[in-house]
Amino acid sequence: MTSESTPSAGTVPSSSNSFTDDSVLVARIEAELLKSAKGSERFKQQIPLLLRKAIDEVIDAPRTGRFTIDEIEKTEKTYLGTKVEIFLRSWLRLPKGKILDLSINGIEADIKNTMGSNWMIPAEALGHPCILVKTDEKLSRFSIGILVIRSEHLCAGKNRDGKQSISANGRKRIHWLMKDEVYPENIWTGFTSELRQGITSRPPGTKRVDALFRFVQGKPISRAHVLAVAPQKDAMKRLRKNGGARDSLAEDGIALLSGNYDKDLIAKLKLPLCKKDEFISYQPTGEVEKSELRSLGRIR
Repeated sequence: MTSESTPSAGTVPSSSNSFTDDSVLVARIEAELLKSAKGSERFKQQIPLLLRKAIDEVIDAPRTGRFTIDEIEKTEKTYLGTKVEIFLRSWLRLPKGKILDLSINGIEADIKNTMGSNWMIPAEALGHPCILVKTDEKLSRFSIGILVIRSEHLCAGKNRDGKQSISANGRKRIHWLMKDEVYPENIWTGFTSELRQGITSRPPGTKRVDALFRFVQGKPISRAHVLAVAPQKDAMKRLRKNGGARDSLAEDGIALLSGNYDKDLIAKLKLPLCKKDEFISYQPTGEVEKSELRSLGRIR
């Protein structure tokens, strides 16, 4: 940015060639974000995980017994935007702005999240860059981009809080850092009501964990999903041997594998890649696989 005087910190003055000016600012914001993220690859890896964590914390399955975003209150959906803002600012190690959500090397920027088709922009964001985040829980897809908010980018109408949505023309001006990319799914979203009932009707703890991995095989399941069905102290104990679900599953020929400890075995069995905090169950049908998993103590 130039050093000329501006109406407020980080605001870019409107001009006849504002789109050209804005492209320079957007490039600057992108460079600063990627620098704070320690590179574009790390940005691409961590943003999906950050969004999954933000959504899961608002659902708060272990304490509320809710499993999907559709079950939360309307006010909590508003809080999801705040959660995304806090997580993003903390992960990037950037300070809060004097006016808006973020200060990026002295440039005031706002962060807006939506689970719908548009974002509501407050009056104080006019003239400032805005980081726009969009998540779709049903498709497990997200987008994140940058737009410098100008009056010509906004719809004329305002809501009760004086906020305006971004117009069709404004949406065309968004510079996407990632668009329609996959983020970790909430496995409960894809469950039929019968499957969900089959799991949650079991007593909380080991029996529910057993049902989860018995009914959902060949699919990575995160630690967060395990905690959702076993919301007790030391919930991961329900996965282990010596009385945990691993024993009861093994008795029926179902191997419960860890992305942390069984990475090579998971690859050899040609199962989906699992992260370190994910688990996957698998019931072999061929004698060769059965023999190998027995020799490794994974099934009996």
